[in-house]
Amino acid sequence: MIMRKIWREVFRPVRRMLAAEADLAVSRAVEKSNMQALHDLQADERFNRQALHDIASILFGGLGTPDHAGQDAVGLVIPTCDRPQSLRRALTSVAAQSRRPDKVIVVNDGQERIENIVLEFSGRLAISILHTGHPYSGPSAARNLALDVLDTPLVAFLDDDNLMWPRWIERAAAFLESDPKIDIIYGVQLRDAEFSKTTKNWFLVPFDFEELKQGNYIDLNQLMHRKSATRFDPLLKRLIDWDYVLRLIDSRPDRIVPVDAISSLYLASGFDRISVALWPPDLGRSIAEREGATGAPLPAGACVCSCCNFTGKFLPGPDGRPNAGCPQCGSLERHRFLQLMGPLLRSRWVPETRPFERAALVEVAPSSATLPFRRLFGISKTVDADPQADGRVVDIVASLTDLPFPGDYADVLLALHVLEHIPDDRKAMAEIARVLAPTGVAILQVPLSDRDTTDEALLDTAEERVARYGQADHVRLYGNDFFARLNEAGLTCAAVSPRDSMSSESIERYGLLPDQALVFAVRFDATRAKECLEYFVSSLTRQTWTGQPRKA
Repeated sequence: MIMRKIWREVFRPVRRMLAAEADLAVSRAVEKSNMQALHDLQADERFNRQALHDIASILFGGLGTPDHAGQDAVGLVIPTCDRPQSLRRALTSVAAQSRRPDKVIVVNDGQERIENIVLEFSGRLAISILHTGHPYSGPSAARNLALDVLDTPLVAFLDDDNLMWPRWIERAAAFLESDPKIDIIYGVQLRDAEFSKTTKNWFLVPFDFEELKQGNYIDLNQLMHRKSATRFDPLLKRLIDWDYVLRLIDSRPDRIVPVDAISSLYLASGFDRISVALWPPDLGRSIAEREGATGAPLPAGACVCSCCNFTGKFLPGPDGRPNAGCPQCGSLERHRFLQLMGPLLRSRWVPETRPFERAALVEVAPSSATLPFRRLFGISKTVDADPQADGRVVDIVASLTDLPFPGDYADVLLALHVLEHIPDDRKAMAEIARVLAPTGVAILQVPLSDRDTTDEALLDTAEERVARYGQADHVRLYGNDFFARLNEAGLTCAAVSPRDSMSSESIERYGLLPDQALVFAVRFDATRAKECLEYFVSSLTRQTWTGQPRKA
């Protein structure tokens, strides 16, 4: 039925227009079956998102007015953030509605002024502007601001990077008005195929509540619902639509149905999206993009440094292990693994709508090899209790047991091979939990033995510590109870190794230790952060995460 609807409302009128233009090639194509014509036309360059919307506006839009006596009023929420031209296109699609919304609230979450753009539509739309208390508060805060003042019985949403199909308000409102038992509907969406502006995919998934609990298939731009007290979670950085839809439904899955109507044209790719472009994360794809397809062949015995792009033979490590150190930047295996994960970590734990200069990272006992990773964050603070011992230059002289930052400060806290040097490591772990933002993550690594418990007997001489702990300035050798210690400090954790997340070819290419894991830890009291950690780790490892830490 959906395909017949699409054919009737899109491709049949388009076929007539093309035939009128004597476009014989496409006219012949549409003489095939409806389904084949659909696939043929999807790939035609003239059917870019904007052009298709403009054609539909001519065919189905027009002189819609906000006056619909006896019908429930519709309010439309549009968050925007420093994309005035995208906002203009979005509002043009709203103004082309066959039934225009009764109220349109545009919430400016950026710094660019949009008053002149909104003024262009004031004669056609009942439109107003709100501003978030602080720029870049995020789409959740922006939408909540509009929902708090919107008093219409029906509510719809449009992101400023998408276009509303010209009959959506009319059709969606009619569905809800015809069945008072239904509170939420969602329609068909025309999506740009990934990395393509011309290829289209029609998207509508039949409703299944159990499937929805496992993964989201309802975009906010597909949605219209009756007025509700439900609000967006302002602390959630990802999966915002999914969380909102689940809480709208609550325990009443009979309240929501998909409908036979086209809702919106959706931008599925691009670096300026208001929502997430690539999720779940894919380290393999990230590495392939870094290398360019499969990567250039390497000379025998050569590796690639992901931190500085050096290609050649690596130096032996401190303990003589081969291919450990980059001769150009000094990176070790852990630094190169971290840098390969860098873009995914940055995009996962800091919202795209937050400006670069407000993304905060803290690194304790920094390495020069982590500088490329630190540059992914606008605020990057380096800390060391005794920088002169290793010749480090840091921003702040302080111990991990007493950091000079307020609570909820850091999006990312990085401490690689630090905790084994600190006598009171439990206090340091508690300090990590204090400094982390509610959705922040700590990235940790320590030497681990195969023992169940940590060996931390007080030893008098450097020789004894080297023999027992591996290094003269180490005060312990952690066992598998390392994860339990983090839990006791208020942190939930999981470990990901190169072997878990990468091909053997990439491990060899970048000179990594297959089982040298990075440990990701989030605050135990942050429910959303724990959910984010679960999805992040299970996606990287392509396994089902049980919530139990894996040995690093």
